[in-house]
Amino acid sequence: MRVEWATDEGSAERGNEDFVAAAAGAVVVLDGCGLPLGTELGCAHGTAWYARSLGTRLLARMLDGIGGAPPAGQPVGPPEGAHRPGGRPLVARLAGAISDVAASHRATCDLAVPTTPAATVVALRVRGDLVDYLVLADSTLLLDGPGGLTRISAGAPFAAADPAVADAAITGTVPVPELRRAFLLTDGATRLAERFQLIGWDALAELAAGPGPAALIARTREAERTDPRAVRWPRGKPHDDATAAVCAFD
Repeated sequence: MRVEWATDEGSAERGNEDFVAAAAGAVVVLDGCGLPLGTELGCAHGTAWYARSLGTRLLARMLDGIGGAPPAGQPVGPPEGAHRPGGRPLVARLAGAISDVAASHRATCDLAVPTTPAATVVALRVRGDLVDYLVLADSTLLLDGPGGLTRISAGAPFAAADPAVADAAITGTVPVPELRRAFLLTDGATRLAERFQLIGWDALAELAAGPGPAALIARTREAERTDPRAVRWPRGKPHDDATAAVCAFD
């Protein structure tokens, strides 16, 4: 699997609250839930920190045990919530990562605040001749196979402090020969097709795969600049953080 990605902040004032990371055989994309500036989060670290922390821990857990190596051990954080991983391995990895992050800042932050930092999650992992995927909340995964594009996106809840929300994730497994490409996209990178409806999903995928994810984001910024007051396309943020990762399996 080859991975190409790009990310861009929507506002210099709040910084980039998206996160993307990839390693051999795995990639994660997270969109930190950007609440209005000044919102009390009950957390000294902030949303960008949360997205980074959860993303790095999830990526490490996704890779743990791959390639014949035994798993490294139990989660850093204690088991919490009502999570029951069952037979969905990436759900268990996400629940463990959420638990780890919660344990890392529980002593300094109030994780019971409803506005505690949170994020969407899209993750993909190659496991032998199979590809496992996970989607939590409203970021988007596009799978490009012999039958065309399959779009996968969910709704609330978001990853925050309770690992039980991992059970709400959409998951699946696809044989590698049935995939040409996969696209992991935050909602800032889907605006051309989803909110603005300037192009279709097939065209968005071709833009991200051909010129590349940076070109997709640049085209999105061009469209946003034509509507700086969000009149034509009503939206909370004139420019949103945008992240796109393209995985190729050819």
